[in-house]
Amino acid sequence: MYLGVDFGTTNSVAAVVQALGDAPQIIALDEGSRTLRTMLYVERDQSMSVGAAAIHNYRTQNVGRTPRFVRKYIGTIDNEMGGLLQDDDDMKSGDVLMDVFSDVDADAPGRLMHALKGPLATDYEGTMIFGQEYKLEALIAIFLREVRRRVYEQTGCDARGVVLGRPVNFANAVDEAGNARAQGRLEAAAQAAGFESVVFEYEPAGASLSYASNVGGRAEHVLIFDFGGGTLDLAVVRRDTDGGQQILATGGLGLAGDHFDRALFQHALLPSFGRDVKWGPQRLPLPRYLLEALGDWQNIPALSNAATVAFLREAQRDCTAPIQMLALEDLVTKGHGYDLYERVERSKVELSTARIAELAYAADAIDVWQIATRAQFEAAIAPERRAVAALIDDTLARAHVVASDIDHVVRTGGSSSIPCFVELLAERFGMQRIHSEDLFTGVAAGLAVRAAQLGLRA
Repeated sequence: MYLGVDFGTTNSVAAVVQALGDAPQIIALDEGSRTLRTMLYVERDQSMSVGAAAIHNYRTQNVGRTPRFVRKYIGTIDNEMGGLLQDDDDMKSGDVLMDVFSDVDADAPGRLMHALKGPLATDYEGTMIFGQEYKLEALIAIFLREVRRRVYEQTGCDARGVVLGRPVNFANAVDEAGNARAQGRLEAAAQAAGFESVVFEYEPAGASLSYASNVGGRAEHVLIFDFGGGTLDLAVVRRDTDGGQQILATGGLGLAGDHFDRALFQHALLPSFGRDVKWGPQRLPLPRYLLEALGDWQNIPALSNAATVAFLREAQRDCTAPIQMLALEDLVTKGHGYDLYERVERSKVELSTARIAELAYAADAIDVWQIATRAQFEAAIAPERRAVAALIDDTLARAHVVASDIDHVVRTGGSSSIPCFVELLAERFGMQRIHSEDLFTGVAAGLAVRAAQLGLRA
């Protein structure tokens, strides 16, 4: 048996091929679902859950709960001061030790981790969770180890070899050194999870192999348009009649579904949480850090501290929209960020097939209802559309082909269904040449095919 794993920003998928030439099979990794949400929930006792169970446990234990803040000693920092300390009339300089404290939620039952793939190319090392330090690689290893376990449950194979997908450019990678760093960290995590032999393949190359397994061998040029939750990956592939393929050029952007969720939230819902509120006698706007943090649901819990809550309550006493400020307080403190963004994501998906979508969420003091239109959404992401168009043109140029040379465009990944990007592809290549591979499982299927081609047994 041969195994391919698409470790994604939003969803992860595993596929197997029993023998070279066989059709790939997708493993049901999560309660009968072929996709496993890339979520990890760590509870106070260090117990772990992933996927749907992680989301369920987070909701059950956190949503609606009021935090209880306590002052916690973090440590001591050594500040070097130069001529700033005064003792009577004498100015002194030297080292000054300062104790550092932080407000923490004393009753927090757990922490939900998402988009673990995102920081791989950065200097982010890890985090402290309820007194236990976790390296980023260790958190990813916990998730991948559970993937291995579930593959074993479904197939009886204790997988030791795997072809892992990787984006052309990892999110936050500014150069090839960043990509190399990210791949190295992901490989270390996979090995820690029990995969002794790890081979990487570009995710769009995996999508191309999946496409080839469905259409058979023929000579053609194919553009792979792989637009998922974390990155956009392109590949121009020359396929041969014998089933072989050559990648002529690749291109990638750290831009995808999560970014579009933020754009829709900021356009449609941010006004309901104080974007235009003025507070205090001087009618000041809300602090920028508050509004910027709302752009990612993972940042929202970090706002739940005594200082921020005290500010929000003070602002409610004298502001232009106290109901919005109360809603913002409950969004920050009562764990509604994930569920609110999930509703935003559903509305974004609805706009792929409808011209309007309802954005509604009611819990505690939050009661928002907005209509989002496809035209408004597309206007909000117009700069991103231009960036995608430029990347397509650049990738074709580096492959030394023009649009008319492309026989088929294979789109995969959830974001590839957003109409303005489908229309962009149709403008460049013609709708008749656009082929939709399985949006969420095509990459993993192709990675399993690649493992079989390499003879890398699970």
